[in-house]
This record gives sequence, C-alpha cells and structure tokens, in this order.
Amino acid sequence: MLHSSDIELNGEVFQIKVFSKSPSRFYATTCLGNDDFIITDGPTVPDALKKHEELLPLAVGTREITQSYMGFTRRSKARRT
Repeated sequence: MLHSSDIELNGEVFQIKVFSKSPSRFYATTCLGNDDFIITDGPTVPDALKKHEELLPLAVGTREITQSYMGFTRRSKARRT
C-alpha cells in the first residue's frame, strides 16, 4: 500500500487505499460493503487517486438508489475500511 486517505460522502467515511500494480500502474480501492469494492487505476498514484475520488460518489449514490428501489434497509453510517 502506497497511500491511504478518507473521504466523507453523505455522512459516511470511506477509506481509499492506493497500491502499486507495476512500476507504471497503480490502483485505488474502497470497500463499500460485504464483498463490494470499487477499484480504479491510473499511471501514477495521483492519477489513480483523482479518478477514484471522482467516481466514488457515483458508486455510493447508485448503490443507495438501488438499495432504496429494491426495498433494502440503508447501510449503517459506519466507517468503511
């Protein structure tokens, strides 16, 4: 792991972790729930992190909409690591 940071979305805190895949590829990952992860990649740590920070709100929002539509109870507002 090369980098770790937190981002707050809709009252929840999600942890972003960035790893090295190879000398020129990096990927960022966040756990959204049981066996539910979002993963993005990029040619540098800042690129992978920026892409992840831009896409994470969309991923969280679409899951919340889907859960609401399907009648699932909303996740507790706990820290996601």
